Amino acid sequence: MNCTHCKSDKVVKNGYRLGKQSYLCRSCHRQFRENPQPQSYSAEVKELCVKMSLNGMGFRSIERVTGINHNSVINWVRQAAEAIPDENHEIPETAHA
Repeated sequence: MNCTHCKSDKVVKNGYRLGKQSYLCRSCHRQFRENPQPQSYSAEVKELCVKMSLNGMGFRSIERVTGINHNSVINWVRQAAEAIPDENHEIPETAHA
């Protein structure tokens, strides 16, 4: 086993975290796990929380209902708002005359 950061082979076992073996690199002193799995919410859950917010539900109310931290929901709503194209909705000058 080699360190995922510095590629050193001076690695020792360092307990268990979330049911998986943890390792410690003696060279760079970083801790890591073999085959880590990313922990994130599905796109469906994020979409549901954004819809709840658009329908007038408060961030802390969404947290109480879903169990997802309100800061995560706020970040998802901001990302959704940034994804909306910024179009110019002005009426052309010729349409007024």
